[in-house]
Amino acid sequence: MEEYKRTVLYVEDNELNMALMHHIFKKNLPSLLLLKAETAEMGLDIAVRRLPDLIILDIGLPGLNGYEALEWLKAREDTRHIPVVAISAFALRTDIERARETGFAAYITKPFQVSAFTDTVKALLAWKP
Repeated sequence: MEEYKRTVLYVEDNELNMALMHHIFKKNLPSLLLLKAETAEMGLDIAVRRLPDLIILDIGLPGLNGYEALEWLKAREDTRHIPVVAISAFALRTDIERARETGFAAYITKPFQVSAFTDTVKALLAWKP
């Protein structure tokens, strides 16, 4: 069994996006363990149990959306230090500004360039609270 040094939680309700992210991590970030959740509620449960080093959170989730999930994470002592990346098809400047003002560490628009995405992940994992 492989030994991973860092973990990343990806919360996404779209199966194709989930498969793409799995492929990106396997090919470009193989030393990272990718945890996956299909809903914000599942993601929050995993975040509390596993305390990942980074969370990538889709904004347009059913049920709790990405903003509500971030608010929940930031309200907890044990998860507020985890950097959270917003990922969304919403690409207007107002969407990006809202995400940054809300407390997301970065905002990635779909579709994204793999190299820019992996650079963002690497940079945030080097970040220390």
